[in-house]
Amino acid sequence: MTVVASRRSVMAGGALVVAFAMARASLGQTDAGTKLAGDLAKFPWLDSWIAVDGEGRITVFTGKAELGQGIRTAFIQLAADELDVTPERVSLVTADTARTPDEGVTAGSHSMQDSGAAIRNAAANVRLMLAQAAATRWGLPPSEVATRGGAAHAPDGRTIGYGPLAAALSLHVAARPDAPLKSAGDRRLIGRNWPRVDIPAKLTGGPAYRRCRQRRVRRPRSASARHAAVARADQGSDRRLTANAGCRRMSATLERALERTAREVDDGKTSPGG
Repeated sequence: MTVVASRRSVMAGGALVVAFAMARASLGQTDAGTKLAGDLAKFPWLDSWIAVDGEGRITVFTGKAELGQGIRTAFIQLAADELDVTPERVSLVTADTARTPDEGVTAGSHSMQDSGAAIRNAAANVRLMLAQAAATRWGLPPSEVATRGGAAHAPDGRTIGYGPLAAALSLHVAARPDAPLKSAGDRRLIGRNWPRVDIPAKLTGGPAYRRCRQRRVRRPRSASARHAAVARADQGSDRRLTANAGCRRMSATLERALERTAREVDDGKTSPGG
């Protein structure tokens, strides 16, 4: 039943109107099995999201960035669950413009619903392809092939790892929207605590962004002032200081090194005129 209420009548009557909608699909599910989930709809090729090498190791690709929200751990759990491997067998590549899908910004709590759903469905597609490859090799119906521990298993005890199967497959194929996903009862990792993979480097001070350089610009304090030369003997191999049109441009990997260079420029090292 649809109730139409004006703001005036609600305020006058002191009524409370609550409206809500049930979501048609949960994470990883699709509308009537016809629409690819999340960002898989934008990048449907399986090799955009998943790679399996000759040793059976899994690499997962995401265009989202780890900002402390824990998506690296969550994405590894998603892929490991759907591929029937341990998390240790999964490596994750995040926000690499040369290797990962262009998923735009990492914001608005969209990482799981967009990238997570895509990874989960892509992993389910890859698991299905591996099982079908094993079934073809053994002359069995795909429904009789089980996957666990990074390998395909036949009812008679035959087994083959993902590596040899993947070596004969190309993942440069479009994902199927109807690839069967793991049921809640079959999940071993999703919804369970798992050690965050980003925490150790934070606790030990390990580098997280090796290629990231911080930069600052110092301009003269007046139109006629010029920065005096800064001694370069103590600059070190990491710090960089260049001059252009009276400005000093500084860069360094570590914040403390950049601060040190900035102090050297700021501490009275300007002279009037040119």
